[in-house]
Order: sequence, then C-alpha cells, then structure tokens
Amino acid sequence: MIHSLLSRWIDATLAIAYPERCQLCEVHPATSPQGFVCRACQKKLRPTKPPWCLHCGLPIESNRNLDSSCLNCREANWQFHQARSVFTAQGPIREAIHRYKYDQDEFFEAFLRQCCRKGRALTPANYDALIPIPLHPTKERERGFNQATRFAAFFSEISTIPIKANLLKRIRFTETQTHLPRSQRLRNVKGSFHCPTGLNRNRFLLIDDVMTTGATASAAALALKKAGARQVDVLTLARALPF
Repeated sequence: MIHSLLSRWIDATLAIAYPERCQLCEVHPATSPQGFVCRACQKKLRPTKPPWCLHCGLPIESNRNLDSSCLNCREANWQFHQARSVFTAQGPIREAIHRYKYDQDEFFEAFLRQCCRKGRALTPANYDALIPIPLHPTKERERGFNQATRFAAFFSEISTIPIKANLLKRIRFTETQTHLPRSQRLRNVKGSFHCPTGLNRNRFLLIDDVMTTGATASAAALALKKAGARQVDVLTLARALPF
C-alpha cells in the first residue's frame, strides 16, 4: 500500500518536472514508466547480433571468418575471455547513457532497466557473481553514483546472479577514456584495479555501461585473474563501433 502510494507520488512529481513527452526527440508522447523515451525512439535501438567477434563481441562483416579475431582484438592481449554487449552505442541508447551518467538525468533509469532486460540471453546463470567495474572514489563522489553498479543490479534481476560490488577496487585515478586513442587507453588504465581478496577459481561477469576498445575491461579482468579468478567475461549495455 505504502509502496503503491509512493510510486504514484513519484510518477506525479516526474510528470510535473518533465512533461509526458519523449526527452530524446521531444516530439512524441512518453511516460515515466517508459523512462520518457517514446516508442519511435525505442524502435531505433540496434541490438548486437551475430556475426560478431568471438572474443570481444564486435559485430563484423558476415563474409569474414568467424574463427578469426576482429581488427580490435588482433595483437591485443585481452585478459577477459569474451565480451558481449546488448546494443550498439548509437542513437537513443548512446544519448540516454551519456545524459544519465553526466547530466544526472535519472528519469532515463526505467528505460535503461528495460534495455538491460533485453540482455537476458547474454547472462547465463553459471557465473559466481556479477562485478560492476568500479569508479575511482573521487570520480564516484563527483558523479554521485556508479552507473555500472546500477546496471549490474538490473542484470542481476533477470539472471539471479549475485553481485559483489566491493570485490574489485579502483586504486588509481585516471582521466576519462572518451577521447583517447586505443594505445593511450591501454596505458591510461594499466594498474588501475586491485582485488584485495583471494578468489577460489571463480567465474565472474564484469558489468559496465559501454565498451569501446576493451582496455578498461581488460585491466579489471587482469586484477581478478591475479587474485585467482578462473574466468572473467564482460557484459556491457552498449558497444561503441569503430568509425
């Protein structure tokens, strides 16, 4: 009863602050349960699907050898076993994630939760835990939250895999990777993570919002493997595509 009343109060408050109009296209109607993203914008989502690189999950041309690595993985010593993403980082998902992270547009959360649910097939239940890739404490204080932790909660809802949010630590502050070339991304995150406890050959699924080159995920996976993890895979809500 109390929860129902609180939910209706929140919806009413959001309706006042944000008219029931899509906050992306600002044309079509959209409601709070939709995360203020209209059906037309939702239809622009582009799920990732095979053929993709069997290592990093990057969509590739159908006429390429599926047993070979994509250009992103060639000569890269990634520490994760495989990575997959629910959508390509284009259009509405890209804008919603960016505004959610950097502008604190938390009304997108209902939309992003629904997007995570689309990744049901990518979250098999044979992992010991989901691990959100941590932010450095300084950056998390500045932002107010870690989006990877929230996405891990959404993925946990559909997979029933538990979350171990404090297992992996970010011990070195790094500047944002957004505008760095691949070689600098690798150097930028080297030695950024530490796992303080021994792991009993467990299997983990790292969770993050967007994967670009894989440098951050690889550095995090290395820390887990050094602590004794048997296998580390990666799941992100979106995957950046090369230009």
